[in-house]
Amino acid sequence: MAGRRICAGYYRRYDGKVVYVISTATDADTGEETVIWTSYPFADVPRYCTSSKKSFCAFVKVDGERKAKYKRQINMKISAAAIERLEDEGFRGPVRKRHRRQLEEAYDSREYQQSLTYLAYAKDLCENYNFDRSKYRLCVKEKRYAAITRSDFAKLKEDLQFLDNALKTILSEYRDYFRERFVDGLSIRKYAEAHQLNRGSVDYLQKKFFSALARLLKERDEADGKCRLRKPAQN
Repeated sequence: MAGRRICAGYYRRYDGKVVYVISTATDADTGEETVIWTSYPFADVPRYCTSSKKSFCAFVKVDGERKAKYKRQINMKISAAAIERLEDEGFRGPVRKRHRRQLEEAYDSREYQQSLTYLAYAKDLCENYNFDRSKYRLCVKEKRYAAITRSDFAKLKEDLQFLDNALKTILSEYRDYFRERFVDGLSIRKYAEAHQLNRGSVDYLQKKFFSALARLLKERDEADGKCRLRKPAQN
């Protein structure tokens, strides 16, 4: 796998963990290629990791089945806010091709209701809101399950309706913030500038919003008697 090209973007590890590959680098002394990545959902305080390209491209055995250690998730889109934060940290953002893949070209590799915690679930809903909303509207317009399975469409619809209703009611105080950040795509820095706030204040506002949404998601599960988080692997 030495010739495998590693591009910036999301990759899912064999155990379900999602990471974002930022770039690659070469060791000046050994010439070994290294992959630079960070965990997803993105932490409030970024933490960057490295893996050798050989290790990153390796295969592992899971329950006797040979699987790629990391598999690229081509339909997960990085937000403008995340790109800006990477650039603020000194990394180059991903290079975009001029043509765009249509939602119906292939089944989406994005998984629904598979977060490990309710806080991660809340972040996932917000950061993928525009993509999920576009996919939902496409399915409704085409009157078919375009690039999504029937079961995933049900989860997608359920989550979109829950989030929209929460923003109209219990979380109404965050509605304008959500629209500017996750619908209009303002980064934390640009939102802070637009509202004459410092970045720390906006970070705190975002943390409060995600925590409030996470509590609602947990309360919904408790009321429904079901868990919408990723189920732990059975030994």
